[in-house]
Amino acid sequence: MEVLQDLIGADRDTVPQREPVPPARPYLVASTPRSGSGLLCRGLAATPGAGSPLEYFNPVHRGLLTERWGSGVGLAGYVRDLYAHRTTRTGVFAAKVHWDQLAALRAEALGLPAAEPEYALDGGFLERLFPGARFVRTIRLDVDRQAVSLWFALHTGTWSLAARDVPLGRDEVPYDYEGIDGCRRWIESAEVHWDRFLRHNRIEPLVVVYEELVAAYESTVERVLLEVAPDAQGTPSGPATRRLSDDHSEGMVERLRADRRRRGLPDPLGAR
Repeated sequence: MEVLQDLIGADRDTVPQREPVPPARPYLVASTPRSGSGLLCRGLAATPGAGSPLEYFNPVHRGLLTERWGSGVGLAGYVRDLYAHRTTRTGVFAAKVHWDQLAALRAEALGLPAAEPEYALDGGFLERLFPGARFVRTIRLDVDRQAVSLWFALHTGTWSLAARDVPLGRDEVPYDYEGIDGCRRWIESAEVHWDRFLRHNRIEPLVVVYEELVAAYESTVERVLLEVAPDAQGTPSGPATRRLSDDHSEGMVERLRADRRRRGLPDPLGAR
């Protein structure tokens, strides 16, 4: 189970001080899987006062929290409880959102059928839920490695591990060109949708590049904190999780690129 799921625990809940109201200082981490969003969010969550940026609209997480808080069936009750239990005393609320989760949230908030959103997606529904939210966007330059990482996570069910833990089952993950390329195309589609959404709504996000986050973890987390939670106290000393890439996954990256060339296909943007 992903280490970030520790943020679901009741120890991360705050005690409501009054009738729940929208947080004064919300921020949303706009992401795609394996883009470094979990690594960033763990660093933010480890900093007192920066909130608990979890995938609150992931159906698994939402189900667990709804049951604990007694939020009821609808979105309104759940969001009310997010205000109450996940807003810091200084008014900071943080959430991590993948594109598919945003699309599903929009459909639920507007009472629309679940479908691929149109090009010009109005963010008004999100403004009503989290007024004035800042956006932090995580991107990964090497999309081939991102796709392979997603392929491994889907097969092993391991999305992150504590630094002391040993990854299991990675040697058994099979190579499949179509499967990995499908992961890449899914990531590319989500990135295009995020581009369109942010541009259409004239949102200028704070961008965090995975490769820079890995190379300079503490300073990158601190840069984000200064923008979204300047009153937060301190920064994490280093990642609490281990890198999962290994010789097997690196071999798949090279094999993917060789197969692409054999098929006469050009290397797409982000294949380094």
